[in-house]
Amino acid sequence: MSAEKQQKWFQARLRWAMMEEGRGLIRWQESEHIFRSDSRATAFQEALRIGRAKEYSLIPDERNEVAIDYRFAEVTSLEEPGRECTAFEVYLGERKATERIDFDHAFDPEAGVPMSVF
Repeated sequence: MSAEKQQKWFQARLRWAMMEEGRGLIRWQESEHIFRSDSRATAFQEALRIGRAKEYSLIPDERNEVAIDYRFAEVTSLEEPGRECTAFEVYLGERKATERIDFDHAFDPEAGVPMSVF
């Protein structure tokens, strides 16, 4: 059995803190990361690596009056859906509609081609 087949899927929710110099915490940011790993322990280490890799700072300049740091705060959850899992759902929330669509409108999702994000 190859090493890839022995790995399991993991889903980690990570949280970053947006910190403003002089004010402290001003916002939380969270995201889901889905990856394969050998075990829960190595999956946790991978989640920590991902979280640290996404930290950054904005230093004061003509656009920013104060320093702002995006700091990795925690792994809020680490789930193991298992090897046989073939799909994941990541709920992205809701937003208010800005366009008008009548109740009788028929959507046609087959007519559109999704854009590539990579």
